[in-house]
Amino acid sequence: MKRYNIKVCGMTCAQNVMKVLDLDIDAIGIISCLTSPRHVNPAEARQLFQQVMTRAPKVERHWVVRGIDNAELESELTSGLACTHVQLHGHYGESDARTVKALGRKVVQVHSMKTAEFPRIWLDTDRLLLDTPGPGGGGTGKAFDRSLFAEWKTPRVPVTLAGGLGKVLQAEALKDLPNWIGWLDVNSGVEISPGVKDVQQIQTFIQTI
Repeated sequence: MKRYNIKVCGMTCAQNVMKVLDLDIDAIGIISCLTSPRHVNPAEARQLFQQVMTRAPKVERHWVVRGIDNAELESELTSGLACTHVQLHGHYGESDARTVKALGRKVVQVHSMKTAEFPRIWLDTDRLLLDTPGPGGGGTGKAFDRSLFAEWKTPRVPVTLAGGLGKVLQAEALKDLPNWIGWLDVNSGVEISPGVKDVQQIQTFIQTI
C-alpha cells in the first residue's frame, strides 16, 4: 500500500508534542488563530517550534495562521520563528505567499472544498491543502465530499488532504483517493481534548493506513 506522509496539526502542549514526535510522523502544525480552540500565540509557538527543531530536526514545522496581521506575520518570520512552512488560511493571498517565500519558508495554500472547481494555485505555493469549509479555519472534524475532486487534473504541487481524518477516514477509504494526494493531515480526529493529541490513536491511524 502507498505510504502517505503524516502531519499532526493543532499541537499546543510541549509535553504532548514530544510524545507525538516519537511516532512515525513527517510534520507538526501549530495554529495561531484567535477563534480556534487550538490557538497558540506567536511567542508560545516560537518556543514550541524551537523544541521541535531541537528534538526532531527532520520533521517539518508548520505555522498555521488565520487572522494574524500581515505586519505581525512578516515580523515573526523576520525575527526567526523556526517554522519550515507557513499554512495560509483566510484573507491571505499571493502577495503574502511571496513574502513568506522571500523570508525563507515554504508556502502551504489552503483550499476550502466548497465546490468541484479546480483551485487557482499561487505562483509561490509549495503545497496545496484541501480542507472542509468552516468558520474557524479547519479542525471541524468533518470530512468533505471527496467526489468533488474526482475529475481534477493532477495539481502541479504536492497535495495534503485534511478534514475528518483519524476517526472518519480509514484504510479502505484511502484506496479511492487519487495518486496525487501524498499527505494526510490529522487534527481533531485524534484528540483527547482540543490541542491535546491521543498518541495511541495517532499510532493506530498510522498503522491502519
